[in-house]
This record gives sequence, structure tokens and C-alpha cells, in this order.
Amino acid sequence: MTDSIPIGEDELEAYFDGCLLPQRAAAVEAYLAAHPEAAARLARYAEQQQALRAALQSKFDEPIPAHMLLPSILLRRRQLRRAIVLRIAAAVFLVLAGGVGGWYANDWTDGLRGPLWHARANAVDAYRTFIADDRHPVELRASQKPQLVRWLSSRLDRPIEIPDLSTLGFHLMGGRLLPTAHAPAAQLMYDDGRGTRLTLYLQPMAVRGTEFRYSEIGGVRTVYWARREMAFAVTAAAGRRRVLQVAHDVYDQLSGAPK
Repeated sequence: MTDSIPIGEDELEAYFDGCLLPQRAAAVEAYLAAHPEAAARLARYAEQQQALRAALQSKFDEPIPAHMLLPSILLRRRQLRRAIVLRIAAAVFLVLAGGVGGWYANDWTDGLRGPLWHARANAVDAYRTFIADDRHPVELRASQKPQLVRWLSSRLDRPIEIPDLSTLGFHLMGGRLLPTAHAPAAQLMYDDGRGTRLTLYLQPMAVRGTEFRYSEIGGVRTVYWARREMAFAVTAAAGRRRVLQVAHDVYDQLSGAPK
């Protein structure tokens, strides 16, 4: 019964896309055998499609940009949510405190939400996002260290050095570029070969030099500081003393200080 239905342009296109049921596909094939001009037109469509696929193949083979990867998108969303929650909490606190107390609260919340605090929060978020990724923990591996240095230096717009932490048992796995609300940041990842991974976070920002600061959230310890308009953060689920040792070693190497 369905074979008596005339073959229209929409069915020809559906046949070309492979979307017809077998019975109608057989009817279209019989139609094409009896109408060579329609068969030639579909053949031209196939040639054009193949040419287009070949022209765009190089783009298809390119790696997905870092800012479009799902972990980076989720990281930006978490950072945005945190910033909104902190603004709301600070506003409510100031309204409730009022008067002189409000001025003290303003100083307190400004310190809490300062650039270095945000850099530390970004470092911890990036650590939690990528530390458990067994397939793509880094974008460029340690074997590509020269390319990694050039790439990060170019994107952060300043020379980037990669500290050697082998004397403390950590060996470079590689690194990646990270998005932030203001400018790109970088994450270098290290492994001690016994299941502990550690990250060094670097983010350019207009902040004066600071002393070491320490935070611990859910067993994840971070030592962070600023120097030469760059924020640094060493993060690991390791003992406090070990994380501090790594932070001192990183600071010495990047400062050019003798060990």
C-alpha cells in the first residue's frame, strides 16, 4: 500500500540522510533507478558532503580549547556561585551589624574577599577538579616541558618557571591553563609515585608581596602567598609540614634564593 505513495523531495532527502524505514527506502531506490536525473542529483549531494567533510577535518582534529572543556566550565560556575554567595553574606552581615560595627565588618569582609583569598579558592577548586582525573589530569605532560613553559608564559604574559621538586619526592606530571574571572591562571601538577598528587597554582594579579598563609579544608591543605604581582598556591592532601616544605622550596626556586 505504501509503495503507491508518490516519492516527494522530502523523502529523497530523508533517504539521502538514511532516515527512511526499509520499505520506503526500497521504494525510493526503485524510483531512483527509474529516474536517473534524481539519482544524479543525490550523487552530487554526496560529493559535496564529502568535500565539506574533508575541508573541515583539520578543525575537527584540533584539541578542544581549555575554556570549553567541561571541568573548566564547572570551575567557572563554582567560582561565580561563591562570589555571589559571599557578596550576599557580606551585605546581610553589614546590615545586621550597622553603625560602627558595620565599618569593622566592612574591613573584615574586604580582607576575606581580597584577590589573594580568591586566588587560594581558585587553586583549591582546580585541585579538586583535576586531581582525580586519571585520563586528562594535565593538558601538556612533563615530556613536553619546553612547550608547556612557552605556552603558559605566553598566556600569562610573563616568564613562567617550573620548579623541580624531586628532592622532596615529587615529580612533574605536566600542567594546564585555567580560566579565572579576570585573567588566565596556570596549574602545575606533581606526583610522588605513591598516590599523592600536589598542585602549584599561579595567577597574575596586582598584589604586593605577602608572607605565607595557610588554610585547610576537608583534609586539603594549601600554602599561598603573593610575590611580584603573582599569586602562588601549593595544594595537596598531605601533611601540613610536607606542604610547607614544598611551598618553601617553590618560593626559594622562583626567588632565585640559595637553598
